[in-house]
Amino acid sequence: MIAAVVVGAVLLPAGLAACGSTSASRPSDVRSSLTSLLKPGENPAAEKLTGRRRGGTLTVYSANDFDSLDPGESYYVLDYAVDYATQRPLFSYMPNNASTVVPDMAAFMPTIANGGITDGGRTVTVHIRTGVRFSPPVNRAVTSADIAYAIERGANPNVANPYFAPYFGSDATSPLEGAQDQEYKGGPIPGIQTPNGSTIVFHMTKPGATLLIQALSLPLSAPVPESFARPLDRHKPTTYGSTYLAATGPYMLKSDPSGRFVGIGYQLGRSATLVRNPNWDPSTDYRPAYLNRINIEIGESTTAIGEQVLKGSDAVELDAPAQSIVKLAYASYPSEITFTPGQGDYYMALDNAAGPTRNVNVRRAVWAALDREAIVAARGGPLLAAPMTHFIYPGVIGYAQAGGAAGPEVDYNAHARGSLTVAEKYMRLAGYPSGRYAGKATIKIVGTDTGDDPAVLEIVNRAFTELGFHTHVFETDEHTMYDYCGAPKYEVAACPSVGWVRDFADPEALLYVPFYGPGITPTNNPNWGQVNDPQINSAMARAALVVGVNARAWAWANVDRLLVAEAGAVPETFSSQAEIESANVAGVNAIWNDGIWDFDFTSLR
Repeated sequence: MIAAVVVGAVLLPAGLAACGSTSASRPSDVRSSLTSLLKPGENPAAEKLTGRRRGGTLTVYSANDFDSLDPGESYYVLDYAVDYATQRPLFSYMPNNASTVVPDMAAFMPTIANGGITDGGRTVTVHIRTGVRFSPPVNRAVTSADIAYAIERGANPNVANPYFAPYFGSDATSPLEGAQDQEYKGGPIPGIQTPNGSTIVFHMTKPGATLLIQALSLPLSAPVPESFARPLDRHKPTTYGSTYLAATGPYMLKSDPSGRFVGIGYQLGRSATLVRNPNWDPSTDYRPAYLNRINIEIGESTTAIGEQVLKGSDAVELDAPAQSIVKLAYASYPSEITFTPGQGDYYMALDNAAGPTRNVNVRRAVWAALDREAIVAARGGPLLAAPMTHFIYPGVIGYAQAGGAAGPEVDYNAHARGSLTVAEKYMRLAGYPSGRYAGKATIKIVGTDTGDDPAVLEIVNRAFTELGFHTHVFETDEHTMYDYCGAPKYEVAACPSVGWVRDFADPEALLYVPFYGPGITPTNNPNWGQVNDPQINSAMARAALVVGVNARAWAWANVDRLLVAEAGAVPETFSSQAEIESANVAGVNAIWNDGIWDFDFTSLR
């Protein structure tokens, strides 16, 4: 899912803190090393989910605004905080579990044993929960047709859902039948059938039940009432989710009787207000929903927000705290900060299609030369980062099978502090006898000017110049950086600090979109390095059809090892995420969603 700005890719938030550095040349296990540094209260694993105080108003501060509050379009970490408080997809994650989905709008999990998965994994039948009602002004029970319309509108260009194609449509390894024909149209999809008001059936062209069920945990499967939304979806872009919205969760955006929330429950760049959904029935939901009201204040600096939260009451920060605030909280307010491991990664995309980095041995040389320990320090030290050694990160199945914290045992991966000796070896193998680049080309390196990224950009540039490269470094805003890195025609040699947060607990959601060659597009391309290796593409296509958790872990670990062997990109850091709360807040972190506060479980003490 996205945590910064760019459609079709999932990026990590900038502005992590500086708290020191590790000293080992090989990384230890990320989770165990982080746990040893935490003080009482800082580990999200200890948070209590039930039996909390009911009532009260929580103030939520966010330096950044939401991108979209339409469940059919949302793809940002911050958006999801509101989506999962106001909407109910077919399946969801409990806040303390990042690996197993649970039934949400679904009445129970489909399996082969109960008849929910049939036709060799090509058909999934979901029975939906009864008694769930839409908020005003819709005021009626949810039916299976509402879920079918919600998913189908993801293909509507006026909605432009960013993950419809990879998980349901033309780019999916197991697409819904007929979904390709409806992309950019948004009409009925033959592969989605609703035989009655409480049943929805999905037919795929290939076996893909496991992945489909997990993809149905994304907000796109949250029910949308067609009679209410279709007139709004005719606008370009749709005004559903930007002006009007119907909720099925315990909360709703404060609205007028027509369902209009803009200017009432949401002020662009200023605030949002969540109130109780009067039609929510707690007997149909696993969420306790303790709070009466959630006031979201948007736009202050992260430093000002941090002071208000740590020294105030009834408040949390929604986005990443400032560096100074993390240091202050860790030193003086340890019970008011949490650190959640396994929250994505940062890596450097290298152009696999053009220029010097087209040579695999040049890419291996850059990997060997990069000082990942220095990047850990720039990212905030061991509480917030660990040297990255491969592409499946902690908490995702396949991580251990792909090598765990140490990663594959290749010499260009062996020195987290960087090794010029190893790097020069690979430069010689690339055809440069001196061990240094002897060409005349000036390579382009494009990075961002936000948070810790400028410091990382310096470290990356040093690795290139030590190998004799002439570099032209562009430092720009994040949006512009991804415009350049997402357009192959610009032939950007290196894009430091791109990253990915998985969409759900399967390694396919981590590796497929950013590294599958046939998915490369001329613009807005999330395969920033244009990785298009036939062996990797073939391994991904095979792994996508593997059934069973352990078998999928090994299949995708093999893809990971191939990416390492080809040095398709250069790892930087595995990431953890800090979050802060006031002393009287009993916050619960959604460890599946970048560790941000879960409004459905958070309460006041």
